Amino acid sequence: MLRWFVGVPIATNPLILLDVLLVLCIAWGLMAVILMALQLWFGGYLDRTHLTGAAWVSGYVTLIFAAVFALAALLIQRNRYAALYRLEEGEAYCENLRVSPVPLGRAAFPRWRGYPIEDVSDPLRSVVKRVAWGDVHEVQSLEAMNVLLLRGRRGVLMRVYCPDAGTLGQARAFVGERLRAAGTSRS
Repeated sequence: MLRWFVGVPIATNPLILLDVLLVLCIAWGLMAVILMALQLWFGGYLDRTHLTGAAWVSGYVTLIFAAVFALAALLIQRNRYAALYRLEEGEAYCENLRVSPVPLGRAAFPRWRGYPIEDVSDPLRSVVKRVAWGDVHEVQSLEAMNVLLLRGRRGVLMRVYCPDAGTLGQARAFVGERLRAAGTSRS
């Protein structure tokens, strides 16, 4: 069994930023389609100015969503997001924790990958996620970020953030062994 705590950046984490960018693009597209549908419904026709207006309004709303995310990530979340990972014989366990802010120092900002933290004994809030090894079909290692992606039939089941390259190597070996034992590995 492997066990570790890791601090996870929010505002500077490329994986989280990609997710946010995807959501913003989808929101922009949906907003533009909804505005054009409303114009068709109430106005009866669409011309170039309506399309341009829908694109601009959608863009402004998307920028507002992006600003809200940035403010929440930088001012509210700060360094409060941590995770406890346990790789056990039957499953991968992740407990996402909201903790008191962890001081990082000036050299540590901006962080774009997980960083080591002390054990968390009293989180402000936590959410648990478990993934059975039988559900994992592939493991992808993002070494530059010290992250393992546990993939199933429908995409990423869990992101395993590691505080350093040594922990990443141990986790990769353990997961590979568990997948071979479960007979589900395709990597």
